[in-house]
Amino acid sequence: MSRSNRSSMHIGCPECGATVNGFVPPGPGISTDETNRLQGRETTCDGCGHELEFYFY
Repeated sequence: MSRSNRSSMHIGCPECGATVNGFVPPGPGISTDETNRLQGRETTCDGCGHELEFYFY
């Protein structure tokens, strides 16, 4: 069984309510390690053009 190295996220746009799809890479998750920092990725709603950011560890 193969496993994708990206996880998909689906959220509602706060401006128009359309579903916005985003992808984040795998990571270690939340830990006490100082090298594990919060990261972000920008995307744009296809419905209205609103810019959104996905944050992940």
